[in-house]
Order: sequence, then structure tokens, then C-alpha cells
Amino acid sequence: MLAMMLLAHLIGDYILQFNALVRWKTRSLLGVLAHGAIVTVVTVLAALTVKPAWWPYALLIGASHTLIDIVRARLIVAQNPGLDLLYFLLDQAAHLGIIVAVTFWSEAPTPSPAWFSPQAIALAAGLLFLLQPAWVLLRFLVRGVWGESAAPPLGAGEKYFPMLERLAIALLALTGMGYLIPLALLPGRIERLQGQEHNIMILIRSGDSWIESALSILCALGVGLGLRYLGLAAF
Repeated sequence: MLAMMLLAHLIGDYILQFNALVRWKTRSLLGVLAHGAIVTVVTVLAALTVKPAWWPYALLIGASHTLIDIVRARLIVAQNPGLDLLYFLLDQAAHLGIIVAVTFWSEAPTPSPAWFSPQAIALAAGLLFLLQPAWVLLRFLVRGVWGESAAPPLGAGEKYFPMLERLAIALLALTGMGYLIPLALLPGRIERLQGQEHNIMILIRSGDSWIESALSILCALGVGLGLRYLGLAAF
């Protein structure tokens, strides 16, 4: 059950928290409640797939998530990126701590459903982490430690290519094809310049957020190698 609750947290708190919902949360308490409702529904549905009778505990996790977010949104205001990082880490520690506590407090040994596969859950959680969760974590980390200039604002849709890049790196590391990782890095680091007489020149782009980029690559490598260490390469 713990694995399913952690997977539900990744999906509800990150994958299904769209930019419009984030903006709504900053403007209104209704946005926070809407996000809490999404997390609660995802958590309850995840519990129902493994142990239907566990839904009250899933409801408790969802309600506590909503309460924590209300406190953070309405009572805690970060004055600088360093405090923003601290509050983010405390927020996530509270969410995860409650998930672990409720799971171990309520769990009784019961057989898992025939379809349940811990390997599949671990693989899904690892790959999902590299999408929105990793992006949010890296943004808070880089801005909190190196300052806002190290992670400049992105244009519309610019956060999605690094997500795909992290997935590619992790899958290559997972399957033992790490030698192809440099090729996976090229598309996001080249610029095409139209020269005279329609000649195309390709230049390697350094980028302004090299710290965030380097940490993104290390994060993807860590997840891919970690999943490989767990024996999921042949899954």
C-alpha cells in the first residue's frame, strides 16, 4: 500500500497540478481546495485498486494534504528563494511523513491482488518522478541555493523538453545503453542559424541555466541507475 500511496502522491501533487491550478492556488483558497480534492480522489482510487476497505485511510491522507497546503498557502509567505526552498522541503516532508505514518499505523498483512507488481510500481514511480516532480524540485533547489538568476523564468512549454530528456537518459541508463546518452543530450543544446545562401550552421548552446541542466542530467542518471540496481532492466 505504501508504494501505491507514494505513486498517488506523485500523480496528484505534481502530474495533475497544472500551471493554471498553481496560479489559482496563489489567488484563492478555492484553488487550494480544488488541488486537495484532486489529490484526495487520486489517493482514494489508488487505495481502492489494492485494498478497497482501506479507503478511509486514503481519505485521511487526502484531507491532511489539503490542510497542510492551506496552512502553507495562507499562513506562510517566503521572503526569498532560500526560504521558499526550505518551506517546499518541509511541505513535502510533512506530506510524505503522513503517508508513511498512516500506512504503517493502519496496515495489516493481507495478500496483494494478483495484478499487483511492486516492480511495475517502482518503475512507474521512478519515471513519473522525472517529469513534473523533478522539474519542481530542481527549480526550488537551484533558486534556493544559487539564486534566481541560476534558474531564469521559462517560456511557454519550455519545461517539457527537459522532462523528455530526463526520461531518455534514465531509460538509456536503465537498459545499459548509457553510451547513447550524449546523443540524447544534443537536441536540447544546439541552435540552427540560417547563414548566407541558405547554408545551415549548427552551434552548441551553453544556456543560462547550466546548473539546473547539470543537476537534471545527474537526477536522470541517478534514477535510471537506481532502477537498474533494483533489477528492473528486464522488467
